[in-house]
Amino acid sequence: MEFSKFLNPSVKLNIILIISFSISVNSFILFPSVNNSFYVLFHLTFIYIIFYYYHYYLFVVALVYGILFDILLLNNIGAHLISFLSLLIFFVLFKKYLIRLSSYQIIFVYFITLVVLLLFEQFLANLIYDYKFNVFLILNFFLISLIIFIPTIFLFTKLDK
Repeated sequence: MEFSKFLNPSVKLNIILIISFSISVNSFILFPSVNNSFYVLFHLTFIYIIFYYYHYYLFVVALVYGILFDILLLNNIGAHLISFLSLLIFFVLFKKYLIRLSSYQIIFVYFITLVVLLLFEQFLANLIYDYKFNVFLILNFFLISLIIFIPTIFLFTKLDK
């Protein structure tokens, strides 16, 4: 028997969260795009879990990852924590409307949520910590999002089956 048959899709997605978090906070100085790619992958996975596998344990997950991202990337607590918890509350409030969307609309909302979340984190870091708003980094995140979005959706749908 295969080991993967014992793992449900939610556990597999949480493993992707752990791996992408670990790689995104490490400093590959020669390849900063690797960190940025896994940073975007973490956000994609987190949004996907919220949308399709929502459970109350995600508030604890958002709290832990938000604090860890803030401490390891910004040396303060706030921007990621607020954005992750805000995203969860947003999906809780609008879940009954989001379920009624077609598959193309869901993909559009998923991508827009990713971009808005990344921008919101940058804005909060600028507002709270006076972190410089880096346009190049935002464009880098957007380009990486465009490149890995469709393959990630394909991977997640394969994990669901």
